[in-house]
Amino acid sequence: MIRLKVRKTIETKSLLKDGDRVLACVSGGPDSMALLHILAELRRQYDIEIFIAHLNHMLRGMAADKDADFVKKSAGDLGLVSVIEKIDVKKIAKAKKLSIEEAAREARYDFYRRAAEKLNITKIATGHTLDDQAETVLMRFLKGAGSLGLSGIPYKRKLGDFWVVRPLLDITRKEIERYLKKNRIHSKIDASNLETVYFRNKIRNVLIPILEKDFNPNIKETLSSIASTLTEESSYLSSLAAKKLKRISRLINGDMEFGIKDFRREHVALQRIILRHIIAGLKGDLKSVTYKHWQCVESILKGTEPKRVNLPGGIKAVKNGGKIIFTTKHCHQPDAGILGKEAILKVPGEVVIPELGVRIKAEIVKSHPDFTKKKDKNIEYVNGDLMKKCLKIRTRRRGDRLIPLGMGGYKKIQDIFVDEKVPLKRRDRMPIVLSGGKILWVAGLKMSDEFKIKGDTKRILKLSATKS
Repeated sequence: MIRLKVRKTIETKSLLKDGDRVLACVSGGPDSMALLHILAELRRQYDIEIFIAHLNHMLRGMAADKDADFVKKSAGDLGLVSVIEKIDVKKIAKAKKLSIEEAAREARYDFYRRAAEKLNITKIATGHTLDDQAETVLMRFLKGAGSLGLSGIPYKRKLGDFWVVRPLLDITRKEIERYLKKNRIHSKIDASNLETVYFRNKIRNVLIPILEKDFNPNIKETLSSIASTLTEESSYLSSLAAKKLKRISRLINGDMEFGIKDFRREHVALQRIILRHIIAGLKGDLKSVTYKHWQCVESILKGTEPKRVNLPGGIKAVKNGGKIIFTTKHCHQPDAGILGKEAILKVPGEVVIPELGVRIKAEIVKSHPDFTKKKDKNIEYVNGDLMKKCLKIRTRRRGDRLIPLGMGGYKKIQDIFVDEKVPLKRRDRMPIVLSGGKILWVAGLKMSDEFKIKGDTKRILKLSATKS
């Protein structure tokens, strides 16, 4: 009997408890109507209160309006309170550049959360079935999901302050049809479920029937079993990865960072799950995250180019020396820099740059400096014969490069920052001194070989950078 089967699921998966206020998400279709009536039958056994939520997606005109009226009447017949809303899903999809399926799901769960807050709900129940589970596993398999994705629809999950529960996840659609027929419960058929324009519908109406007929008549049960097994394994690995992440990482001003050596000590399977934890923590979900993104991060970890990759949700993974940093901040190499314009430094003279908190001074000296003594990195001596009357000071720009002192070829400023382990947050605030459009000194770091003092140099310029 279907009611006993649902009760077993509720108890083994701890979906409901006495005193719960349950919001049943009812579309009017067979699955949700079965959910509604089964919960109504069980409410005395569990001492729960039931409320009904229905969202009109405005995708089917009059038919959708009739579905809303049907749900409202069904709630009234059972003596239950209902919350019904109408949302233009096509408009949302266009505005957010989502598919209709994605926009509809997003709108539904936002509505459920708001309704739950309004009614002081503790559990939100949806009518997902074993068939839905099988379809989801196949969809994710075809999109290249890993073990976590193939674990399918969970029996319960957190949605803000609420738990979303799926009491029908062990029930097949055929069992539901028999239950509705036996109990003379009416339901609405959504004609859009028969259209193969949607990906899920193609899986449901085309692929699964072929698999059932030609390969495995119990393919739905098989896929559901795979999901259950992977759920248990993924749950264990996920909890282990969370502990590992906590041990090796630090959260600094909203950015997540950890040592690459510490990370690489973990098994590659845990590395991938740790990465998912990081993205989910910064982004809020794992939408649009694929195996390709892991490969991009892996290229950083292995020391191959690039040293920075973009991930979904505006997250950037950046290699900084022996660390990798995940940030949602605007991590850039600005075209204009942090300064609105270039600062002018007269020779001799000095200039204070408040935006950088630094004072740069240029003075002429008479004698050659003694380079054998310990050098202050904030002081540099350059060939004054090559200087213009005025130098310019700015912060880094895309493509900046110089020939480091003692080297024969150009090197990108970005690569120098990486090699010298300059923290990311300092890089956009480091003064760069130029003469005639050429970089002669990255203050406190490197000077250009093109401006070095030679034996016949007549004019020596001393540059110094101090805090302002």
